[in-house]
Amino acid sequence: MSEKSQYECSNCGYVSSVKLGRCPQCGQFGTFIVRKPIAEQERKVNFSYTKKPQKTTPTFLPELNFVLGGGLKSGSVLLLGGEPGIGKSTLALQILGNADTDAVYVSSEETREQVLERAERIGLRNINVVSESDLGAVDLDNYGLICVDSLQTIRFGDMGAPGSPAMVKEIAGYLVKWAKESNGIALIVAHVTKEGVIAGPRTVEHMVDVVLYLEGDRTSDKRLLKLVKNRFGPSTDQILLEMQSSGLTPSEVEVSGLDRNQTGLVLSAVNTGTRFEFVQVHALVTDSYGQIPKRLSSRYPNNRLLLLTAVMQKYLRLPLYKYDIYVDLTTDFFVNDYGVDAAIVAAVYSSLKEMPISGNTLVYGEVLLTGDIRSPHPETQLDRLVRGAQLKRTNASTVVELIKELF
Repeated sequence: MSEKSQYECSNCGYVSSVKLGRCPQCGQFGTFIVRKPIAEQERKVNFSYTKKPQKTTPTFLPELNFVLGGGLKSGSVLLLGGEPGIGKSTLALQILGNADTDAVYVSSEETREQVLERAERIGLRNINVVSESDLGAVDLDNYGLICVDSLQTIRFGDMGAPGSPAMVKEIAGYLVKWAKESNGIALIVAHVTKEGVIAGPRTVEHMVDVVLYLEGDRTSDKRLLKLVKNRFGPSTDQILLEMQSSGLTPSEVEVSGLDRNQTGLVLSAVNTGTRFEFVQVHALVTDSYGQIPKRLSSRYPNNRLLLLTAVMQKYLRLPLYKYDIYVDLTTDFFVNDYGVDAAIVAAVYSSLKEMPISGNTLVYGEVLLTGDIRSPHPETQLDRLVRGAQLKRTNASTVVELIKELF
């Protein structure tokens, strides 16, 4: 039986059968390390199967429990990413502190005292915290839920420097193996790059069961928890959170401050995956004094606004080429739900004609190039939201009918 030694670049993960001074893939010098020898022998596969008891651990977020099928599944691995200072560690602490199983928080960035101080500040007690830079030195046998903070700063053995692609992939593989064999739950906190993706090789996202992104403006209290990957349910859900002194809490958007005597103001809704949230659409139409009229939208695709103005010019016979149009949505996040189209059309028309929309009406629907309006999502939840807020909803099927109904 012979053995082969392989060498791997600790920076990019390139594998070579000989040790090279310079990596041909990333161009770095002196980054090759020895991998474990691979034995050239046949591997016997054991087809025997022992069913492990499945356990669901609920989190403190009801909406997250819903999309995960009741909560965190035993044997699963979750990856939580976000920018520095956005609240990843706080969210991870809250998940551990409210879990009904033995949990441990492994921190390689902060000391044990710093983590416990944060936990006490948000009202959590009896949190098991370990401050360790080497994951291999932590005994995980007695825990059912572990959190590693963070993937880019902790190391495992001598696979390279912390944060290198080889080290990140090795740690993720170790945690996946631990979760599957022990039937436990692993939560991995990771940083994102300036491009907005998880730092490290993209294979890490394929190895885990759930990928979560925590987004938001650090100057605002609002946070958005996005499910990018979910093996236990829908992967398009977005959960709106609010940062308070007690940590992250579910945020509710209520209908308030909506003055129906004000022009250019329309109430609409945004689909977040499993639910709808109220949003106010503001539009301002002014005379244009330039050769090219301005079309600017905030928190909404600007190209979509150009399309809507073209539809209004053709089917509503409006000379919008004479006017500058500005659109804004009262939310802290960028909206990609085209169901807001009809509300933008109504708000622009209201500002142009200086006519406020009468009645407590919610406008929702996607505007097509033919001038038709359709609902791109199932309407059951939206109708329930409208009835609960004692609103009425427009039933127009075209932009022409929409304007006649509202004005």
